[in-house]
Amino acid sequence: MILKVIFSLSLFYCSVLTAETIQPAVAIKDPTIGDGISSKLAKRIDVAQIRSEMEASFRATRKFRVLSRDKSTLKAVLDEQKFAQSDLAKGDAASHGELNNANYLIIPTIVDFKFYRTHKPLPNFDNKFKRRDAGLLAINAQMLDTTSGQIVTTFNLKANFATKPRIVNGKGGGPSSVYFTKMAKKVASQLANQFVAQVYPMKVVKRTRNGQVIINRGQDGGLKKGTVLAVFSAGEELIDPDTGESLGSSEEYIGEVKVTRINPKITFAKIIKEADPANMPIDVGSILRYPQ
Repeated sequence: MILKVIFSLSLFYCSVLTAETIQPAVAIKDPTIGDGISSKLAKRIDVAQIRSEMEASFRATRKFRVLSRDKSTLKAVLDEQKFAQSDLAKGDAASHGELNNANYLIIPTIVDFKFYRTHKPLPNFDNKFKRRDAGLLAINAQMLDTTSGQIVTTFNLKANFATKPRIVNGKGGGPSSVYFTKMAKKVASQLANQFVAQVYPMKVVKRTRNGQVIINRGQDGGLKKGTVLAVFSAGEELIDPDTGESLGSSEEYIGEVKVTRINPKITFAKIIKEADPANMPIDVGSILRYPQ
């Protein structure tokens, strides 16, 4: 019985290690602030929080290993590695200078930011105003393949908010930091979802008899009930004859599906349009993308 338990645990740990080994590693740099943003507004931007929310969103996908690029965190790790090599420790930690490299690097740039409060006087009332808070956070995030140094794509991320008018007795102050946090979480979620779609395109894993398909995305895939997705055939890889460079795969539009149910690991969608069901039906392996 004991041997059986040990064997089961060994299989479990082997499967965990294998899953971690094959997962691509992602590192996210601190966002830089674009030239078009004033120094006054730049003081309201918490770049560390934006990076932290982005890292959290990537971890939530469970498809990537997220490597820290926070300077204080890296310094703490390196200090611990130095300690592990000293006479005071067993020396069983990772060797100094052996931090993992990332397969993909995300370099975000904040291209637009607004965070303000307005006051509109109420007619016939002294010191009574309608107050409203509003904001915008727009980020362009470059995705780099660290093995080649090439920019794979650039993600355009945007979040905003506007509160309902509220009657107040005076002017002053600014929006709560809670609204900044919400915008940071939203752009982070957009980045993770778009990144997953780039590295692991949504695909049909099964077509049912009642005109539905099952998609390899679950509750962590960013899909919502009622979302309409465009479906494409999985084409052959295109190679530039002059350079030998891969130009991606040829994809042909073949229809649309509408999300009906989202399970923890899979999603069900109903086929609502099929361009050529006889010659090019929506089937296993078909690629799904958000309509442009």
